[in-house]
Amino acid sequence: MKSILLVACVLGLLATGCSSPKTVANLEGKGTKQTFNYSYDTVWRAAVDAAQQGELQVLNADRERGVISARRGVQVETFGENVAIWIRSLGPAQTQVEVASRQAGPPVMWLKNWENEILRAVAANVTRDAVGAAGTGTQIYRDTTVVTPGDTAVVTPAPQERTTVVIPEPRSSTTVVVPESRSTVDVRRETELRLEELRRQQREHETALAREENERRREEIRAEIDRLRAELRTQEQRLSELEREVK
Repeated sequence: MKSILLVACVLGLLATGCSSPKTVANLEGKGTKQTFNYSYDTVWRAAVDAAQQGELQVLNADRERGVISARRGVQVETFGENVAIWIRSLGPAQTQVEVASRQAGPPVMWLKNWENEILRAVAANVTRDAVGAAGTGTQIYRDTTVVTPGDTAVVTPAPQERTTVVIPEPRSSTTVVVPESRSTVDVRRETELRLEELRRQQREHETALAREENERRREEIRAEIDRLRAELRTQEQRLSELEREVK
């Protein structure tokens, strides 16, 4: 009886563990959901950032459809995971996020599920954006533009909006549009961190390749190493361009 149960468990893992980005994209309604009291735009940006944590790589982000597809490639301990995220507006200041995470192949050493981790990251990201906006010293009301009296009117976007909204210029004042953008130095630092992470992953995969005896598994690891090398070249070129901008 114990042997039968063990075989059933293994078959169940194999049946539910194998997936592709396409199959996971059809699992809406079967993932883990959480509702946030923020606008669609704010939650969308937070979800895109959350889908890039750890070793996850965003494959597609369709803002109009509210769908993000991500994956983690082959690792020493796993064949990776495929993740789909759905963002649905429930009102002007309420948005629902659903995350589905499935194994890309049979588990090697342990199972990884990204659903709760991504939802926690979305919650942290929207809170960070709200706190960052409140700490600027400017009085801000959600969905309201504040114009200070005097000769100059400053248009300040609400915390959940990053797009610049230009209010028609009053007759006796000048409108100054304050855009929100990251500095080149910040982008360069993020690129440097990404390069360090890619190099670490490449070293791990090369070590795993040297130890692996199964030829099918070796081919999968080689393919992942090639992908990492291609992304390394892209990030190195991007870093060179950023360094020229700073100079």
